[in-house]
Amino acid sequence: MILIRTAWISDDAAITVRTVLNFIHGYGPVFNIDERVQAYTHPLWFLLISALSVIFGNPFYTIFVLSITISFFVFWLLISQATNFYAGLLATSVLILSKAYMDFSTSGLENPLSHLLVIAGIIFSYRSVENDRIYDQIICFLSCSLLYLSRPDLLVLIGPFFLVVLFKTYRSLKKTIQILAIISFPVLIWTAFSLIYYGFPFPNTAYAKLGTGISLLESANQGWFYFLDSVSRDPITLPTIALGLIIGFKSSVIGFSLALGCVFYLAYIVTIGGDFMSGRFFTPPLLVAAIICSRSSLSIFQVKILAIATGLLGLANINANLLSGSFYPHNNNQIISLSGIADERGGYFQQRGLLLSARSSFYYPEWGDNEIKTVIIACGGIGYASINSGPSTHFIDECALADPLLARLPAQYNPKWRIGHFIRQIPTNYMESVKKGVNLLADSTTKKYYDSIRVITRGPLFERERLYEILRINLGLVKKPDWDLYKYRLIPPSSSG
Repeated sequence: MILIRTAWISDDAAITVRTVLNFIHGYGPVFNIDERVQAYTHPLWFLLISALSVIFGNPFYTIFVLSITISFFVFWLLISQATNFYAGLLATSVLILSKAYMDFSTSGLENPLSHLLVIAGIIFSYRSVENDRIYDQIICFLSCSLLYLSRPDLLVLIGPFFLVVLFKTYRSLKKTIQILAIISFPVLIWTAFSLIYYGFPFPNTAYAKLGTGISLLESANQGWFYFLDSVSRDPITLPTIALGLIIGFKSSVIGFSLALGCVFYLAYIVTIGGDFMSGRFFTPPLLVAAIICSRSSLSIFQVKILAIATGLLGLANINANLLSGSFYPHNNNQIISLSGIADERGGYFQQRGLLLSARSSFYYPEWGDNEIKTVIIACGGIGYASINSGPSTHFIDECALADPLLARLPAQYNPKWRIGHFIRQIPTNYMESVKKGVNLLADSTTKKYYDSIRVITRGPLFERERLYEILRINLGLVKKPDWDLYKYRLIPPSSSG
C-alpha cells in the first residue's frame, strides 16, 4: 500500500518515456526522431518498459506496474532470505522508513531494477558458496553483469563483492573463463549495438557529465553537501548505511566485500558531486546495508534495540512515506535547497503522483508526425514538455543529456553552478542548423566536428562513411572544438546576431 501511496514519475523518467514512445511507434530508440542519440542511462530498464508498453499501451502505467511489482518482490526477498524473521522485518522497516528508498522505488527511474539485481546477486552468491552449484554462481554473476545495463556506475558498488565470490567459487581456469563469457555476453551485445546504432559505446549522458569542466575539488565539495542534505531530509538512510558497514566489516568475507563496495561507492558519490535529486544515489548502498543486517547474527535483544532506534530516526519521514498524500510536501519553499539539491518527489508528487494527479497527467498526444516542425532550446523539464509536444518537436537540451554535440562541449563557466544542470553555450547557428537539417555552424572547427556527429547520428546505419566516422571520433581522431571558447567566452546564437 505504501508503494502505491508514494508512487510518482519524475521528469527525468519522462525523458525515457519519450524515447519509449518513439521506439514503439517505429522511430527507433531515440529522443529526437531526427537523430540517433541514447538519452537514457539504463538500457535494460528501457527495454523492459518498451516491451511491456506494447502490451499495456501506456508507458506511464507500465512504469507504475513494473516499479511497484519489482519493489514489492525486493521486500519479499529481503524478509524471506533473512537469518530470522525479526532481522528481516527490521531490514524491511528501515527501507520503508527511508525517504530516499521509497521516493525512488516508484519514480520511473531504474532504481527498482537495480535493487532487484543487487539483492539477487547477493542471495545467489551465498547459495553458490554454501552449495557449490554452478547454477547459483552463474545467476549471481549474471545479476552483476545486468546491473551494468541498469546503471553502469553500480559496478563500483559490487566490484569487490564480485571478485570475492569469483575467488571463493573458483573451480578451474577453463570453467571461470566459460562463466565470464556467459555473463559478459549481454554487456558485449548491448555495447556492440550501441556502437553501431548510436555510434558510441556509452550513453550520451556519460559524455555530458564528463565534459562539465568542474574540478574534482569543487565536485567533492558539492558531494559533501549531498550527504548533509540527506541527513537533514532523511535522517535514517545514512545511519543505516553506517550500521551496515560496521556489521559487514565484522562479518564474513562476503559481508566484508559488500561493506567495502559501499565505501567505494560512497566515495564515488562524493567525487561526482552527488546528484540534484536528494537521496537518489543512496538507495543501492542502503539496500546492501539492509541485506547485511538481515543476514547478520544479531541477537533478538540487539534487533529490538535497533528497531527502537530505527523507529525514532524514521519518525521524521512519517509524513513523506506513511502519510504521504494531498498535503505532501508541507513546505514548497524547501523543495530545492541552497545547495541546489531537490526533494524531487516533493516537486512532482501533486502533479505526477499515481493517486493524486489527474488521469490526463499520464496521457500523451497522438504519436503520428514523422518530421520535425518545431525546434525548442531548454535545460531541465524537457521530459514531460517533450512528450506533450509530440515527436515533431526537436529539443536542443542545453544541459546536453539528449544532445550529441553539446554533450561534447564544456559547460559554460558559472561559479554558482547547480549539480545536474550544467548549461552549455549553443554554437552560433546551431538552432538554424537543426531546423534546416544542414550544418550552418560559424566556427570552422566546431563545424567540422559537427559534420562528423551528423554523419554518425543521422546518416544511413551501415554506410561506409558513417562507420569510418564512428571509428575516427571514438579514437579521438576528429579535432574537438576549442574548450576555452565555449567555457569562458560569449557565443552569439546566430551569425546575424
